[in-house]
Amino acid sequence: MNYYYDIILNWNDLRAYEFYEWNDTDYLELIKKIPLFKIKHKAFLDILTHNIKLAKEVMDIIQDKTLLSGKNLVSKIPYACLITDGKNVLALEFKEDGVSINRSKLLLDDEINILEVTYNLKEYNFIYDILDEIEIGNMLRQEREAKHLIMLEINNLYQNKDDAKLKYLYYEYKKEKIDDIEIIYHNLLNDINSSFNREILKLYYIIKLSYHKV
Repeated sequence: MNYYYDIILNWNDLRAYEFYEWNDTDYLELIKKIPLFKIKHKAFLDILTHNIKLAKEVMDIIQDKTLLSGKNLVSKIPYACLITDGKNVLALEFKEDGVSINRSKLLLDDEINILEVTYNLKEYNFIYDILDEIEIGNMLRQEREAKHLIMLEINNLYQNKDDAKLKYLYYEYKKEKIDDIEIIYHNLLNDINSSFNREILKLYYIIKLSYHKV
């Protein structure tokens, strides 16, 4: 059994965020020790893009082998491991039945170190069943969250007939005075649904600032 030591993980149940997408508010865990497997590239791609169910024989190998460092104590994550194909690294956590529940990418230094130490490592036959596909997409986490907030705000103002604030946001965003709320609403929706750019980011900050002024 191979292990890696002293690593920071940012678990997420939907997708593994790249280290540059991590937020200050994310709950990070310091892992003292975790099993490490080198697997085939195809298997890595399967697992990166799908939830999986890990075979019992592999679950038995990793059971209680991951040590989590906390305040003045060390606890265990029942089922977790790192996998690498020699080019990429991913952390996985599983339920007792073998179904994957959390995943995490690594900080850059940790990923580079793991790729170096596993360069000559023999590939392990990582046995699993493929379950549902994970939607990855090309949009950064911050972009998705900004668009989501903008959409919630615009729809909420429109549905509650808060015409004054909609006009305010539109003017601050476009520097155009328009009285027709339907035009304002649909113009904003069109912009939000277009490709992410600096103008959309500007609208995000205008909305955030508008609450500080209330």
